[in-house]
Amino acid sequence: MPEPPARHLSPTVLTTRGRVLAVGAACSAVAGLAYGVEEFVFLAMAVVVLLALGAGSVWYRVRTGRRDLHVVVKAPTPEVTARQEAVVELSVTNGGRRCRPPVLVEQARARWAVSFPGLGESSVAGARRVQATPSAAWLGAPRTRPDRHQRARTRRVLSGAQKLPDLPPGAVATLVIPVPSARRGLLTLSGLGVWCEDPFGLVARRVALSPPAHVIVYPEPASVPEEGRPRGAHGAGPRRSPAATRTTALSGDELSGLRAYEPGDRLTRLHWPSLARTGELVVREFVEPQAGSLLLLVDLRPSVHGADSVEKTISRAAGFGLGALSRGLTVELCTSTGERVVIAPNGAGRPTMLRALALLGPATAPPSVVRRWGDRPTGGAVWATGNPSGADVVLVTTPTGAAQRTLPDALVRQAETVLVP
Repeated sequence: MPEPPARHLSPTVLTTRGRVLAVGAACSAVAGLAYGVEEFVFLAMAVVVLLALGAGSVWYRVRTGRRDLHVVVKAPTPEVTARQEAVVELSVTNGGRRCRPPVLVEQARARWAVSFPGLGESSVAGARRVQATPSAAWLGAPRTRPDRHQRARTRRVLSGAQKLPDLPPGAVATLVIPVPSARRGLLTLSGLGVWCEDPFGLVARRVALSPPAHVIVYPEPASVPEEGRPRGAHGAGPRRSPAATRTTALSGDELSGLRAYEPGDRLTRLHWPSLARTGELVVREFVEPQAGSLLLLVDLRPSVHGADSVEKTISRAAGFGLGALSRGLTVELCTSTGERVVIAPNGAGRPTMLRALALLGPATAPPSVVRRWGDRPTGGAVWATGNPSGADVVLVTTPTGAAQRTLPDALVRQAETVLVP
């Protein structure tokens, strides 16, 4: 994990304009003293007074702004497909009784971070991946003052900042920030500073930091040939209608989760505790293993992947998973890190599958998972699968991963290996 930045109080920095004026004043004072020109000295003194007044003005604006200004960040579309246009809205509200002068908002281009937290609570391998949030990572950092390099970076950031208009009492100014959705994963926008500056634009100080905003970018499913698509445990039979498939999938005895009530659902499936707690109709969802299933194994070991093979593996797995869901098959998604999630072929199956694959990245199995499943891991992979009997098994890996012995003996005979370059 990278070293967390040091926490410090919001510094008062000179903008580019203020720095140029300060350097000019210093040169003017030196020239005036050297050649006996009093006007140059008076000019330098005037600049110093102007900078001091600017610092006092910024200090007052920050003091009142921390009380009156409220910064909110939201993503209207929190989940998008790769390369789909999306935005994040940053809103600054004036909750005071006086008109607020303009504020500056830093550029968001360098504030985006991508992460792959894994399946999280959906994992049944016995350990969750813990992602350190910025606030938790900075908790133990010392409170230090920024060095001159940090101040130089701050000036460069302020030079490209966007200025919001004046804010009358109760007014809201909104800044639309495009999402860099070209890359799959969990995109996080955090640490976007809101700055106040003096009326002459010479001195600036940060008044607030924006809260984080998260956007999940889905992978692009790769096309799967018709002859390579799994048919499921009983896929050779006659094709059922979507309604019949959904009814059969709900008639089993394995609880897969809860979902919102839809017209036509059985009233006996209502989940009364959720109704009493939230007032919304929620039904229990059951999976019938005999209706057809696909065990989808995704190899995420960093040792078997190259530069872009992970993205190709995720895209190929998305093609197999979505194809199986469209034919009414239950998909059991398992990774080489010991994570597992069961996805039912209903209306929420497609987004659930894409969301799960979007959060996957190169990773090794945690030591606790290896110890728990010590009789199963082979070649550094841990497959915490359910009962694979009667299900189609597809392993998506690279030629390097296929050359290693990765699957337990119970899956070797029925697994189909799909290689990505």
